[in-house]
Amino acid sequence: MRATLCIAACLSLIIFISTPTLAEEIQPPSGWQQSGPEAHAERFLNLMVQGKLDDAFKVLLGNNRNDALDKLKFEIYSAYKKSGKPYGYEKILSQTAGKSVMRLRYILLFKDMPKTFDIYYYNPTGQEWKLRTFSYIKDIKKIFTQ
Repeated sequence: MRATLCIAACLSLIIFISTPTLAEEIQPPSGWQQSGPEAHAERFLNLMVQGKLDDAFKVLLGNNRNDALDKLKFEIYSAYKKSGKPYGYEKILSQTAGKSVMRLRYILLFKDMPKTFDIYYYNPTGQEWKLRTFSYIKDIKKIFTQ
């Protein structure tokens, strides 16, 4: 009886110790990047948190440039100047309309006030999500509205 308990305890210990080792071996390859709308939005936000605003907007929009984008960049630069770099970000909403439209809402966590982004994606063919538009919400109360 004691031998059976001892063997069972040893086997449990071996399994317990080897499980994290197996999990460590199953890692994505070097340079691997997740794809999809969340990954795209989070690459943008990660660069924002790092303070790389120009790179962040290039990731989000490519080389597109217009007056509204320049105004948004100025507002975000002003927030950085006033509050410093953000602490991080949080996804607070993921919503779909049918199978082809998605809205993601993130808050960028600045010291004094969160800055909110709604990012919209469109996928009519089921093949690839494309950024359709995004909006920047200044009013914190609107975070709670759908």
